[in-house]
Order: sequence, then structure tokens, then C-alpha cells
Amino acid sequence: MPRAPVVAAAAAMAIWGAAFSVDPVLLADPPDINCTQFNEDGSCYWANCTQAKANGECNIRDGSAHYCPKQDRDGDGLACEC
Repeated sequence: MPRAPVVAAAAAMAIWGAAFSVDPVLLADPPDINCTQFNEDGSCYWANCTQAKANGECNIRDGSAHYCPKQDRDGDGLACEC
């Protein structure tokens, strides 16, 4: 049996195998958006967006010490949007 068809089939599988593989990130559990365990002391900086806005904060960016994912309803990286 000629080797060329076997090699070609293996090469095609290698090319297309990556296209149909499952990304491990997609298999990970999503973050619990209702969890309040985000800051060092185990709570969000502001209890809610009303409190944040009353203290002059809105559009709190992801990475800020005051950012809390549960207050970012649309998941765009901005909590307590103005």
C-alpha cells in the first residue's frame, strides 16, 4: 500500500484537528457573579452601586481596588456605570 495517502490523511487531521479542538478556557467554570468574595477582607468595597454613586464613584474600572464584578452587570469591565 502506498504511504502517500496515509501521510496526507495524517497531515489533514493535524491541520483540521486544531480547528475542532476545545479550548480549555471554555471548559473552565464561569466566575460566580453573585459572590462577594473579591477584596482582601472578603467583601466588595461598596455594598452596592447606590452607595458608590453617593460617594462620587461611578464607571469603576476592572483593576481598581473599588471594582467588584457583581456590580458590573453587563461584564464590560465597568462597575456602577453612570
